[in-house]
Amino acid sequence: MKTDEGSTLVSTPVSASQPRVIRYIVNNVAAAGEAAFPEAVPGEVLRPIGEDRDSYRAFSYDIHRRDRDAAIVLVSPTREGVYVVSPTELQNTLIGLANVVRVLPGSNTYEMADELGRRMSAWNGAVNVLSIPSPTGAVRSRLFLADDIQAWGEHPQRISRLLAWVTVTTNVPRLREHVRPEGVRLLSTRRRMEQRRAAAIKMKEAEGRQALIEASRQAEEEQERAFEGFAEENEDLLNELSRLEDELLDTQEELRNNNFQLRSVKSQLSAMGTEQRGDFDPAPLLRLVARKGQPSPLECLDIIEQYHRDKCTVLDSARRSARKSPFINGCELLDLLIRLVTSYRAGLLDGGDANARRAFGKNEYAAKESESVMTSPALRRYRTFDYDGAQVEMFRHLKVGIADDPTQTIRVHFHWDGIRRKIVIGYCGEHLRVASR
Repeated sequence: MKTDEGSTLVSTPVSASQPRVIRYIVNNVAAAGEAAFPEAVPGEVLRPIGEDRDSYRAFSYDIHRRDRDAAIVLVSPTREGVYVVSPTELQNTLIGLANVVRVLPGSNTYEMADELGRRMSAWNGAVNVLSIPSPTGAVRSRLFLADDIQAWGEHPQRISRLLAWVTVTTNVPRLREHVRPEGVRLLSTRRRMEQRRAAAIKMKEAEGRQALIEASRQAEEEQERAFEGFAEENEDLLNELSRLEDELLDTQEELRNNNFQLRSVKSQLSAMGTEQRGDFDPAPLLRLVARKGQPSPLECLDIIEQYHRDKCTVLDSARRSARKSPFINGCELLDLLIRLVTSYRAGLLDGGDANARRAFGKNEYAAKESESVMTSPALRRYRTFDYDGAQVEMFRHLKVGIADDPTQTIRVHFHWDGIRRKIVIGYCGEHLRVASR
């Protein structure tokens, strides 16, 4: 269905909504035991992902499948397991337009980013709209952060905005499938020419009949060439429009991400005390924001110590290990370190380790080592570091990755100094030795 507006004078803001006839059809099909939608209808089933790494791999295949003719809306929960947009209600609204996929609470979103790429992922309550693949196979994404979605208003307004963004990705492909005016005119011309040809064949005079046939043939060819040219030109314009829209959205997304990071830096700087702000050098953090690519483990430690020097201490042993580490997922490490010196530290001050560990997800934090390590003096020494003139064992650690590949795996061992109320980071590097190796 397509509408042409006769005026740009709109008295109230336009709000996207699902036509009531769609909900009428869906409800009646659901109520009729002998009726069902075919599998090709998108959005009829709400799909979950995140139970394991294989679910992300299967989802990645669906994203890049060239014959996919529906958008995908990826909905993630917040760290508390709450969705800022109801996946079920969103799925009911987008049936026929898009497939809604929800990330299960407690899922390892770093594995998702590793399998799908950060551009195709969503975490911490964000929603990502993935377009229908273009003729070249490219998939466009539009990520909305949880704070942005909540700023849209109440839940109906959030659903409406997401519906509007989905139609941005589906309108042009659907338009190409419509019965368009130029196609109707071309078919009409062909039928008139066929009628004239049939009338000419019945003529008695052979010469006149042949002349009429030739004239109709030439007219038909000219009309067909003209309309084919119009259709081809229209298709080229639509493809060019789609390409320019892709470039515009990519540029807007990059600017939005840069602005978000700069706003985050400014808000963190403004939250610092006057005394601390005077000693703080924002240059490393600003360089990190401006630079594309992942920060190194040593850069992550530098940023944490520069910004949170009143909450943490980074030992020389941590710097030496970080300098040697080939770990490549620096953004993931930086996120863990920020939570370590903010949410986790606040939890320690408020109620101890049992309360503090809520700052981390599954498989991100361990309060102690395995029994084989704890009972081995040699292995314990690997986890002992010089702090304030004393040898301190640091069994608490953060974890990224479980493989032997040091580019994908890193461990951060730390100690809680309750007297100074500081996190002391003693090690940041490859997985330390255990009994099995």
